[in-house]
Amino acid sequence: MFAKAQCNYCQEDVSGLRVKCAECTDFEICLQCFSAGAEIGPHKNNHAYQFKDSGAVGIVLGRSGWTAKEEQHLLDAIEQYGFGNWEDISRHIETRTPDEAREEYINRYLEGNIGKATWLSAANSRPLLAEVSVADDGPLSPEQINKLPPLDITPEEALLLGYMPLRDDFEKEFDNDAESLVSPLSIHPTEDDELDIALKLAQVDMYTRRLRERARRKRVGRDYQLVGNFFQPTTRKDRPIVKKKLPREEREFQDQMRVLTQFHSSQEHEQFLAGIRRQRELEVRINELLRYRRHGITTIEECHHFEQLRQEARDKRRNSDSCNVSLSPLSAQSKRREKGGSYSIIKKSTSTGSDRCLFPVSPDSGAEGGGEVDSDDTLTADTPQDFAALPGYPLLSKDEAQLCTALKITPNQYYGAKYSLLEMQVNKGIKKEDGPTLSDVCSLDGEPLKHIFNYMVECGWISGG
Repeated sequence: MFAKAQCNYCQEDVSGLRVKCAECTDFEICLQCFSAGAEIGPHKNNHAYQFKDSGAVGIVLGRSGWTAKEEQHLLDAIEQYGFGNWEDISRHIETRTPDEAREEYINRYLEGNIGKATWLSAANSRPLLAEVSVADDGPLSPEQINKLPPLDITPEEALLLGYMPLRDDFEKEFDNDAESLVSPLSIHPTEDDELDIALKLAQVDMYTRRLRERARRKRVGRDYQLVGNFFQPTTRKDRPIVKKKLPREEREFQDQMRVLTQFHSSQEHEQFLAGIRRQRELEVRINELLRYRRHGITTIEECHHFEQLRQEARDKRRNSDSCNVSLSPLSAQSKRREKGGSYSIIKKSTSTGSDRCLFPVSPDSGAEGGGEVDSDDTLTADTPQDFAALPGYPLLSKDEAQLCTALKITPNQYYGAKYSLLEMQVNKGIKKEDGPTLSDVCSLDGEPLKHIFNYMVECGWISGG
């Protein structure tokens, strides 16, 4: 219909408007030769003529500027390559881009007057078919495939990847040679015996398993959007995704669990990871509550107070370590011994006069066994800071804390001695002369145990005999 014409005078191809002689047979010349009055053979320049066009004139003037030849090529290409394959359609037209071809076909033949006059009538004339298909819930069923999210991929990325979105196929699939198992197979009922048929069916079964593996990998890629993540750092600089940097432990945890993604969907895998994280949080919380219980804490208020004291002790210890002004317990004790200092129980000046505490008394203090001594003058600066961080310290009373600080014993050692003395008091009673033998019931011995014994006697917890 749109065959190329040739000028009979200059022998050039004519793709647009040309002149045909009405008196000569099959004589056509181009506009340039016609305007110059060219004559050749029986043709004269005064013969009657008519204009002919080879498809360069637009069908609808003033609209898209498409010629009749381009429209014909567009329809032929869609019939040959199918709707949506605009790259091949554009190459067939030769003068239009894929976007122009798509826009022209949709606007004119689908949504335009031609589409309104043809598509609706064709749709209404279709016969209604009854649904006779059997429910398919296999791995390749439409129900399973339609649940997967579409690939987040641009046309340029699809072209680079060889992906065909409408068919959901790749130019080179996983295990691309799987079809070679069944392509040469053919069943001949008259020639094949049972063994041959069983062998061919086994090959078909092998091919089916390979197809399932291909579909599984495709499902994983679509479910986790692996294609979009692959192109993200290279071709999508205009749409960057800000990802939160995970801690090293979290990255290692996700790497260990990555092997399980093939058995979970994306949503199921996230729920699985969240469950494991919640389990770890509960384990940490249980251990924390057990630690509170070991220290005798049973209420939330006591927990807050305990943590506050621990934090204060840490801050004080950190400050003391940075200043490097505190003395070690051994050096402080040796200095006290050099000065002749000793430990004794003395009364503390209070409004009631009933509180008692233990302080190291030095000869320079001017106090006797029952005198009053200021603890700030005798204790080193680091002593309360060191003992405040020990387990069980928040449960001590103020006097007991000062007693442990002065004796340089831990709260647990004090609790052990206190429990042993109370147990002896309940069982058989304690006499004052039993003081030197009290080391048989606990780990403490010597002066610290005697001071604890005297303190408990003065508090009225045990009888001194």
